[in-house]
Amino acid sequence: MLTPKEHKKLESFIKGIDVRRMAAAFDALGEPNRCLIFRALLKHDNVIVSQIAAAVGISESLASQHLKVLLNADLVRRVKDGKKVYYTINSTDPLVNALKNVVET
Repeated sequence: MLTPKEHKKLESFIKGIDVRRMAAAFDALGEPNRCLIFRALLKHDNVIVSQIAAAVGISESLASQHLKVLLNADLVRRVKDGKKVYYTINSTDPLVNALKNVVET
């Protein structure tokens, strides 16, 4: 059983994070192909949709849809260079870096 002081610390710990952000990230990674895409982007930066689709074994349109979900969850970033769009992990986000540590082990 927790002491009142321990209970207060636990409450502070639980309330000290934006759980909506965490839930959105887990929701985005709740689909197996998105997990594969996320993992692939951990290994290689600046990958285009066709390369992601080929690596995962899905169509380019499906890969684009999955990337949109990952983008909306702020797990990945995209950079346009002319007609090409490159995708990379959002390495500036502490949650993404924590997920990276877990996924790569």
